[in-house]
Amino acid sequence: MRISIIRVGFLSAILALALAGQNATAANTIQVSATGSVSADPDTAVVSINIEGRSADATAAYTEAQTQATLVRALLTGQGFTSAQAHWSRFSVQPEFDYQPPARRITGYVVSAALELDLTDFAKIGPLINAINAKGIQGPSGVRFELKNQDAAKSEAIANGYREARQEAEALARAAGKHLDALSCATVDVARPQAIMAYAAAGPRAMAPAPTESFSPQTITVTANITAVYRILP
Repeated sequence: MRISIIRVGFLSAILALALAGQNATAANTIQVSATGSVSADPDTAVVSINIEGRSADATAAYTEAQTQATLVRALLTGQGFTSAQAHWSRFSVQPEFDYQPPARRITGYVVSAALELDLTDFAKIGPLINAINAKGIQGPSGVRFELKNQDAAKSEAIANGYREARQEAEALARAAGKHLDALSCATVDVARPQAIMAYAAAGPRAMAPAPTESFSPQTITVTANITAVYRILP
């Protein structure tokens, strides 16, 4: 029994020393948060092309949509694009209703699909938009700019955030009459950059002027949130 009591006491002493060490470590650190950001030019333009077939008969609506899709395929081939650059992102069949009493009834169907085309040569945007409207594609089209290759921008944003965190930690340590030591640990959260909508048209009859080869898209901001813990010395 005495041996058990001694062992329990010994383990309790070790635990107390460990906790004391942790408290001492926590007391000799400071934590700061900072944000680093960098603006980068987009590297990809995503052109959206919507097609639509509408009819009182579902088969006829599908046939109309297929006709539009054939026009789009021929248009893209004529513009020199490959199948690897384009993909269908949505397809739907929706009934249309008449809600007048005495009962709801189906009056027709709408078959729609959306295609997205990735471009790295922004000079092709204007001619493509003009060609889409010249072919009489029924659905609206639009363009958004994205940063597909984000590695370099992320690294720069993280570096900027770390410099901000280090400067804040140094200022805090000086204010407390301490000296800043090495970094103990850090966490990084990089926000996903938002795409920029640059152009949209409701169709050939409500068309804005197409972009020209000389326009410059807005830059995209990549943000990194840094939380850093530093050791401090007397």
